[in-house]
Amino acid sequence: MTQPELLHLFSPLSIGRIQLPNRIVMPAMGTRYPTFAGKVTDRLIRYYVDRVQGGVGLVIVQFSSVTSTGRSSHYPLGIWHDDHIPGQRRLVHAIHEGGVPAVLQMAHVGAMGVPAITGAQSIGPSSVPCFGRGVPREMTVLEIHEMVDAFAQAARRAVEAGYDGVELHMAHGYLLQEFLSPRSNRRTDHYGGDLDGRLRFPLEVLGRVRQAVGTEPLIFCRLCADEAVPDGITLEDGVRIAQALEAAGTDVLDVTGGGADTFHVSVPSGSDPPGGVLVPMAAAVKRAVKVPVIAVGKLHDPFEMERVLANGHADMIAVGRGLIADPELPRKALEGRCDEIRPCLTCERPECHGRIFSQLSMGCVVNPAVGREGMYVLRRAEQRRRVLVVGGGPAGLEAARVAALRGHDVILCEQETRIGGQVFLGGQAPHKRMHLALIDYYARRLARLGVKVRLGTPVDAAKVLSIAPDIVIVATGARPRSCDIPGLGDSALTAWDVLGGTPVGQSVAIIGGGSVGCEAAEYLAERGHEVTILEMLPQVARDLMPWTRQLMVDRLAAHDVEILLQCTALELDGRRLVCDRAGLREILEGVDSVVLAVGAVSHDPLSKELWAAGLKPVLIGDCVRPGTAADAIRAGYEVGLAV
Repeated sequence: MTQPELLHLFSPLSIGRIQLPNRIVMPAMGTRYPTFAGKVTDRLIRYYVDRVQGGVGLVIVQFSSVTSTGRSSHYPLGIWHDDHIPGQRRLVHAIHEGGVPAVLQMAHVGAMGVPAITGAQSIGPSSVPCFGRGVPREMTVLEIHEMVDAFAQAARRAVEAGYDGVELHMAHGYLLQEFLSPRSNRRTDHYGGDLDGRLRFPLEVLGRVRQAVGTEPLIFCRLCADEAVPDGITLEDGVRIAQALEAAGTDVLDVTGGGADTFHVSVPSGSDPPGGVLVPMAAAVKRAVKVPVIAVGKLHDPFEMERVLANGHADMIAVGRGLIADPELPRKALEGRCDEIRPCLTCERPECHGRIFSQLSMGCVVNPAVGREGMYVLRRAEQRRRVLVVGGGPAGLEAARVAALRGHDVILCEQETRIGGQVFLGGQAPHKRMHLALIDYYARRLARLGVKVRLGTPVDAAKVLSIAPDIVIVATGARPRSCDIPGLGDSALTAWDVLGGTPVGQSVAIIGGGSVGCEAAEYLAERGHEVTILEMLPQVARDLMPWTRQLMVDRLAAHDVEILLQCTALELDGRRLVCDRAGLREILEGVDSVVLAVGAVSHDPLSKELWAAGLKPVLIGDCVRPGTAADAIRAGYEVGLAV
């Protein structure tokens, strides 16, 4: 039964000849699950079917290249050749079997193309440098006409495969947006100049696609309503473009923002507030058109989605990363189980965009099963066992959750008075509050599953023997790595100490400029401390995605945090920190506290003792080898399935 508070979200919607069972849309997101040749795989099908079974109302299948040189990755989804039709047909059939309509997104990478991937020089409306790429070759008029035909033929193939419609990708810096943007389109012929000229190519594509597919299949346009850069598409432009697309026959407008050099707008990060930072763009378009509008952008809370719809800002809600984290999000919301929705951390790295940008198959920090839906099946255990989990960090929490789901009697012991481990510490950093939401999720799930959580409970072999478990899972985590700097002695704190609330002096030197060191620096700077980061490498926060790294650096600069690159701490002499910068000695004066952020080492004080007592513990997570939260949760998930 639909929850009364979510009536708009779970009301049906008719668009042309299709009917959506609810207003939650799975938007197009790259996965790297297709083959190198761009063909559909069983893995890709299982991934989409899992989201269909989770209750989405519409699926927009990921970016499909309309030409072989228009691909966005080594593992694209292709629609540039008739050979792609059989695989696409299998995918559509699997989605339709779940009672959900399917639309195929079609695009050309344009100036964002990488020759090593596309096998050709990138092309665009003009020879304007593309952020993070090179300088494209300006397309000739003949090539523009050929590209129009390529989109039309791709749409014909999509409909032949059984899709209910197609989506023309006019956003995120790809070719159609490049023609719309005055920043990238500097042409002086009739495909450039004023907005009418810049609209000509996208409108020709839309018109030819309509001719190719006929009147019944739907045509969506994914629109950049605001490029958020100087000389780019403004919101006023975006509204006018939306009106032109509506007049030309589009059935739905899928509204987003940003472009090649403002990807942080397209993909809101942890520094953006929850609740749909791109919704105002959708609302502006919605006020100007009559066709249905899709809103997107960090909309993961069903009640926030409901407010967007109830306020008339959009007709549908696109949930991207939220459905990666929890494919059952719609069903849980419908059934009144919102507190069971696994939260997306909007972390981007290492699993989500981190893997995608490395040309690897997409993963998820909080959902180890994504992309491996056919590999892992959670079944009730044949024999109920008593399972003891030692350690309440991410590995231990996930192991306890999965083991309990399988019917085991689970006890979790944590020596601290709280669960979460490093995830809790990370959640203290500015803009990472979703990490605390993950801990709250685990606390609720373990309580509901009957896991006996014993906080403030150190564990030794005697304690284990007194509990008498059938299986012992050791997940004792890691400890901060120390740093042998003369004069430092025992006076140094660690980033973990800082984020845990340990007092520090007014002037702080942080040794280590990875994301943890930068987060500790921002944490202290927001509290009025004078902070200097010392990083041995030529760049800080190298473990973040480029756009989130830039946001971090900008915030540190706004807080007057000093960053010393290629800098090695040599000695602490009282309040003087002696450093080496590429062979030149520099001295930081007046240092009150030194904070180490130089990594972690495994912490396993228990397993040898257990082996000596005749027990056979299973070790997981950082106590085996320090890694990411994704590594830890994956290890916990896998051992939970195995016990």
